[in-house]
Amino acid sequence: MAQNLIDRVREVLTNPSRASEPTGRGSRGGNPPHAERVYQGLRNQVLRGDLPAGVRLVEQRLAEEFETSRTPVREAMRRLEGDGHLVRDASGGLTPRVPDVRTMHEYYDVRLALEDLTVRRATLDGDPVRLAALKAEWEELGSRRQEIKETPPDEQHEFVQADERFHIGIAEAGGNETAAHYLAEITDRIHVLRIQGFTIEERIDATVDEHLEILGAILDGDADAAAAFMRSHVQRNAAVVRTLVGEALSRMFDRR
Repeated sequence: MAQNLIDRVREVLTNPSRASEPTGRGSRGGNPPHAERVYQGLRNQVLRGDLPAGVRLVEQRLAEEFETSRTPVREAMRRLEGDGHLVRDASGGLTPRVPDVRTMHEYYDVRLALEDLTVRRATLDGDPVRLAALKAEWEELGSRRQEIKETPPDEQHEFVQADERFHIGIAEAGGNETAAHYLAEITDRIHVLRIQGFTIEERIDATVDEHLEILGAILDGDADAAAAFMRSHVQRNAAVVRTLVGEALSRMFDRR
């Protein structure tokens, strides 16, 4: 899964004419509401390690858990298998994919390369209006950091979404829509684990400070400093995610 993404990114970077070709990440707007609810809920359970390793998922049990019929459960499971979050066992049943530390490393390797490209382009030829809007948003979030830290972890989606907008916004400010697309794809794959990472109070403070540091370097026109700050920021986040993957693995195997 990660290797396919790496190969597509390399292909686009070496052959820009391929940027407009479809990548297989289609819109989810047409999914029935029950199927989408089951998909999101079951996906979160898989990524958090809430399901035991090797457990076979049963449609009827999941339908009862999510208080729906088997049809949306079947659709959600089909999507999760397509995303690579569920895999077939020897008898053909679907089981949770065990988190792969190597895969997470690969996602962050790709992300580092993309973020270096986008932050440099934003510094050299970025849209000043978009960059100023990002700075204003993070200054406002900084003024509310204590309020955010006191918010229950399961209600901190606003902050996580703002973080995701920051990274994709820098790519868009630099005019690189292809990089923004791939950053969004990687972000989608690690979204749930990153939500858990932001429940750590130190990461909320650090994220605000590091984002403003990156934006300051961009607006000062210092591409090397902006790229260095971005690399450090992403690497710190990667360390948190690696810890969360390890914890998810422990939960999955402890519940067997």
